[in-house]
Amino acid sequence: MATTRRFFFDDGSSRKQWRLTVKGKTHTVAYGRIGQATRETQKSFASPSAAKAAADKLIATKQRDGYIEVRPEQLEITNRKGGRKATEGQIELLEQRLGCELPAEYRDFLSRQNGGRPNPNFVTMRGVPLIENAGVGDLFHLQPTKPAASELTYELEHAARLLPPGHLPIAGDSDLYSLSLSTKTRGAVYWWFHETEDVDDEGRFLESAGYLLAGSFDEFLTRIAISLDSADEELASPDGSRGRGVGSRPTIRTLFKLLKHTHTPTKVKEIEQVVSQLKPLDAVQDGEWPFINISEPKLLSCLLKAGLNPEIRDTDRQTLLWQSASSVPCIELLLPLGVDLERRSGSEAETALMRAIFLEAIPAVRRLIKAGANPTVRLPSYTSSVVKRNRELGKVLEQARVAWNKKPKPRPARQANEGTVTTAKPKNKPSLTKLLRLMKCDFLPESDEGQDEVIAMILALGDLSEIQDGQWPIIDRFENPTLLQHLLEAKLNPNLRDKRGRPLLNQCVGHPACIDLLVKFGADVEATDDNGETPFMQASYRGDEDCMGRLLDAGADPTREFTGMAKVLLNMDEEMQEFVEAARKKWLRRKKR
Repeated sequence: MATTRRFFFDDGSSRKQWRLTVKGKTHTVAYGRIGQATRETQKSFASPSAAKAAADKLIATKQRDGYIEVRPEQLEITNRKGGRKATEGQIELLEQRLGCELPAEYRDFLSRQNGGRPNPNFVTMRGVPLIENAGVGDLFHLQPTKPAASELTYELEHAARLLPPGHLPIAGDSDLYSLSLSTKTRGAVYWWFHETEDVDDEGRFLESAGYLLAGSFDEFLTRIAISLDSADEELASPDGSRGRGVGSRPTIRTLFKLLKHTHTPTKVKEIEQVVSQLKPLDAVQDGEWPFINISEPKLLSCLLKAGLNPEIRDTDRQTLLWQSASSVPCIELLLPLGVDLERRSGSEAETALMRAIFLEAIPAVRRLIKAGANPTVRLPSYTSSVVKRNRELGKVLEQARVAWNKKPKPRPARQANEGTVTTAKPKNKPSLTKLLRLMKCDFLPESDEGQDEVIAMILALGDLSEIQDGQWPIIDRFENPTLLQHLLEAKLNPNLRDKRGRPLLNQCVGHPACIDLLVKFGADVEATDDNGETPFMQASYRGDEDCMGRLLDAGADPTREFTGMAKVLLNMDEEMQEFVEAARKKWLRRKKR
């Protein structure tokens, strides 16, 4: 009986596959580059035991050289709720639709596992500039009777407008992973980056956009499994298998690697075992703690009981309360320990409440506010957009802000004579530099008292016409028409470009009143950014038909060819395609008159 073991090597520059089969007195070695045909060599020995001994020695040499064995069973995959294994009939129907048989490994996966959520949920990318790893999302399942997101026949239909021929979508979230069905690369797995610019005129990925990730589906699963700890020698036993060697003691690095997995019950139990051998954890310092999300109170309780500092900051300078901001039980564990509710976290300087708002964790938002978190804190634009979309969340925050503002203030705000905007005098002499520094924040909503200082500075400066292209700060979304009007009335150039070359109008896409103001002051609705995208194109992939309509009324040309991500996303959205097509027909009718 023949036994086969497979390995791969990938250091980012050299990418190889290696396979050894032992049968009786002979062993056969197949080798070559990943995704290409292999060459074979065969050797005979005096006895089966001699062949096996020689094979074991050769395998040990390869493992010392950095080769990794293909062992898909290492990967923890969480089953879908109510998920069932694919039937032979369902698989055959899929093969009939594809016009070819599925690779044996993938066929076996569907009949045995049929999709699920891998843990960890990302895969390491080697040799890809600026990208260390990519999210995997769901491994697609086959259940054609209930086609929906992450179901193979559904994804096949939608991905057909994106992927080149000969690729079957098998996993993904924002990015896609496909299985090659072409003769030369059959069974290989490719990764398709959602922000690639390698697309054709129809918005379909070019073949050059695909990154050959693995030579087979089982290798793909193995690569996911080792994404966190393949280089961590303490997690490998002497024979190269997963798990700690017998009698070895885990280290703090072992714990950090485990914490980066999804916190399934199995993984939490494993973490608890490691913590019990490591404690106390009071020696863990700020900047050492891993960047993770914590929603399992059992896990957090275990860590805190082991002495973890409740005010610890992770590698991204986020606090433990920020990491736990979506879970009321976790918040309840931290509050008695006196954690600072208003402590700012990370590069975005978020509080735990801001994080809970962004995650739309309404019970957690209520609990943090009840504990004393300030609901009037200025929200970044990406969080403000969440509040606008989620009416229940907006209502909770509005009620909390009203209650907060009714509290006695040590220094009541002065009322303006005309009952309009209160504009407190700036404390220091105003300057353009200071104004631009204030404008770097993601934008103040109109209800935010912080806008008063900015407006007062604008009024004191008077003339903003000297602000040049490239001086204006990068703002994700400008959504404050009151502030914009003051800027434009102070002679700010309505066609000003920020440090990335984006026109001011592009920053205001998403807020109809801001668009109307800029158009009124003479903004060019056809101005493009560095990616060649007009405000109309940007409004399309935000799905904002109101803003698109206003831009069309102002003279935007819908017949211009879409570029970049605007093209890719338009190709995926049938409703938006219909809207744009109707606008184009209307435009052409006007031109004929």
